[in-house]
Amino acid sequence: MKILVVAGGTGGHLYPAKAIASYLKEQNLIKDILWVGGGKEIEREIIVPQYKFKRINIQYCPRTLSLKWIRFIQELIVSFFQSFLIITQFKPTIVLGMGSFHSYPLVITAAFKGIPTIIFEQNVRLSLTNRFLLWWASTIVISFSETQKFIPLKRRRKTLLIGNPVRKEIIEEEKGEALRKLKLSKEVFTLLFMGGSQGAHSLNLYGVEALKSLEKEEVPEKIQIIFLTGKKDYQWVRESLKSLKFQSIVFPYLERMEYAYAACDLVISRSGATTIAEITARGLPSILIPYPYATSSHQLENAKLLQREGASYLILEKDLSGRIIKETILKLLRDQDLLKKMAKKSKNLGKPEATREVAKLIFKLAKK
Repeated sequence: MKILVVAGGTGGHLYPAKAIASYLKEQNLIKDILWVGGGKEIEREIIVPQYKFKRINIQYCPRTLSLKWIRFIQELIVSFFQSFLIITQFKPTIVLGMGSFHSYPLVITAAFKGIPTIIFEQNVRLSLTNRFLLWWASTIVISFSETQKFIPLKRRRKTLLIGNPVRKEIIEEEKGEALRKLKLSKEVFTLLFMGGSQGAHSLNLYGVEALKSLEKEEVPEKIQIIFLTGKKDYQWVRESLKSLKFQSIVFPYLERMEYAYAACDLVISRSGATTIAEITARGLPSILIPYPYATSSHQLENAKLLQREGASYLILEKDLSGRIIKETILKLLRDQDLLKKMAKKSKNLGKPEATREVAKLIFKLAKK
């Protein structure tokens, strides 16, 4: 069986795809994998070294009337020719579209050629790409039951609630071992600050402010910090935390994210789909700060769902400050019962079997 994976642009599309591809390879379930994307830096770093990779020219769809539409239409036409050549040469058994705009020409081309396709929606709300591809895909995999209400009735029978695939390392890493690898203390409450694969300046800024302020408070128990900053803010965050009495480790980016998740007791983070899938798969309580400019308010909708379920505290970007982050952390540190309830609610939302279930679906469709 030959799999064509279409995913590019951000970690939110790449990491679920990588979880599926890694599982299929480890289980020796496939003959060959071809990855198609846009060739951004993150793709070159985490995908190109491990998989055969093809780039297509499609650009992000402009949301306002401008001259960018001329280039978009030109690139879209080119991308369909590229997609036809890729599919004709590779001859995939099945095509997986992970939701990024790169999926559009390949899923449609595959549908015209009679090749089964699966599209994945990781967020509560459908992406613009998936809203178009609903009518072409053989199956639609969603991560949240609420997504059903955004899908037309005629397509709901093609929809499966499976969850967002997560790498097995994220789920299986043991806490004690992760703390040892990160050289952190075992008996100390661990906070994890992270802003997604590219970092988040406002979270870095107010996170540092919150920790400096927290140092002056009577903290009910000892704490230590893991801080993932992104490349731009790494140096100043690292220098800012050096003077604190709290033990801290700072990374621009952590390839082995399983260590950070396994080691921490509370996550302070953006609310991208992959982050949500990973923290719920591990049953972690969280303070979520949605990126306000995410397409169709994806991150806000994701965070609202976790807040409604009692798994998270939601802080809007417009309300964000060092003070509110500090006060929310203190509230949870002082109420361990609430923290435990949040962890349980988070675990209830998790779909740790999603990767395996997707693999079963792939084989089911491939046999038709």
